[in-house]
Amino acid sequence: MIWSTVCRFCFISKNPFRVFSPVKILSLAVDQLKGGRPLAGFLGVLVVSLFTGEQAAGLKGEVPPHWRFLAGYLMPAVIYWIARQSKLTERRVYGVLAALAGLGLYLSLTGLLEVAGQWSLVFPRHIADPKLGLHFGRARGPMLQSVSFGTFVCAGLFSAWFWRDRLNRLGQVAICLVLPLFAAGIFFSYTRSVWMGAALAVFVVAALTLHRSWRPLVLGGMIGAAVLLVTFKSDAFLGFQREYSANETRDSASLRVSFAYVSWQMFLDRPILGCGLGRFAQEKLPYLSDRSTAIPLERIRTLVHHNHYLSLLTETGFIGFSLFIGMIGVWAVDAWKMVRHTGTPDWIRGIAVLFLAMLSVILFQWMGHELSYSPIDHSLLFLLAGMTAGLRPQAFRVQQESLAQRAAEPHADDVNHPLPVLPV
Repeated sequence: MIWSTVCRFCFISKNPFRVFSPVKILSLAVDQLKGGRPLAGFLGVLVVSLFTGEQAAGLKGEVPPHWRFLAGYLMPAVIYWIARQSKLTERRVYGVLAALAGLGLYLSLTGLLEVAGQWSLVFPRHIADPKLGLHFGRARGPMLQSVSFGTFVCAGLFSAWFWRDRLNRLGQVAICLVLPLFAAGIFFSYTRSVWMGAALAVFVVAALTLHRSWRPLVLGGMIGAAVLLVTFKSDAFLGFQREYSANETRDSASLRVSFAYVSWQMFLDRPILGCGLGRFAQEKLPYLSDRSTAIPLERIRTLVHHNHYLSLLTETGFIGFSLFIGMIGVWAVDAWKMVRHTGTPDWIRGIAVLFLAMLSVILFQWMGHELSYSPIDHSLLFLLAGMTAGLRPQAFRVQQESLAQRAAEPHADDVNHPLPVLPV
């Protein structure tokens, strides 16, 4: 995905090295993207946060701030721009769904081989090296960590579900037969945020695609199952055993309290612009000596942030955090409008629902992890957001044609013109 992005820009720019200039990206966002101001404004705040203020020396092994900006935000923004400017047709959209479904199936099979210990069958070979990456012993795939693995398996699952409409009866049966493989891959990631995100995404897809006669029953059953799980199995959910003991898993969850306390204290000291992008690891150190609380703060001394929301709040302040939430909110509302209008073609509605489903997955990843250290997760979300935004003019045009056709029809009997409902 990243390589294709770079190659695409090499063809449209005489000097491809200029495309990674923050000024160039902001110019493209403002001048060429109608409605792209939330993204441009957010990138602008990140640039200001990155290049102003005191450049504190980072901790040993800490990722440089400029890499956080490049990998976590600028590369995904470039992918968003490419996807939004591309000429998307029904065939190309289903091609993207097929590619994501194929990738998800490969990852699911690889994850099953990992947890089964069949390392000779795992490809590529670096997955079998316990010294590389994180979460060895879980399903983690070539990403070498289970969070991105689970996110892409979720994308493959929902892409396969929407892609089935393109297939004949035999193909649809095959899709239904492989869906349990996706579910197994998600389970064996042994990552709570992935599980919760997948559950919310299933709820969102069901709410947006089921016929209204089935919707209350199915959604009510899902809510009831979630309540029972929280009531009777919450302790097992927080303290299950994975590559380390159940107690260590429970301790991992309790670290969030320490991060939340330190982040809030840092935000209170610098509420407007924050401490600067990529400077949390260094700026948090004085707060760890706080003895006014019983929360064990020293445990996070050598750790990177475990919450994307709080990381943005402390590093970019209220302004950066608000712009980020506003940007995501604008994307979600636009996708919601495309889904709810009955005149939207099914293939466009499918991409909009897929974006909302993956946003549901990543909302939980942001709660438990800082995703800006790698371009993988944000690139997937921004790709789907760009495709949804690029298809919005087509959806709007079809909607206007549908309304015009409906207005031109004779209104002799209201019974012949019932209120529109969502299709099955």
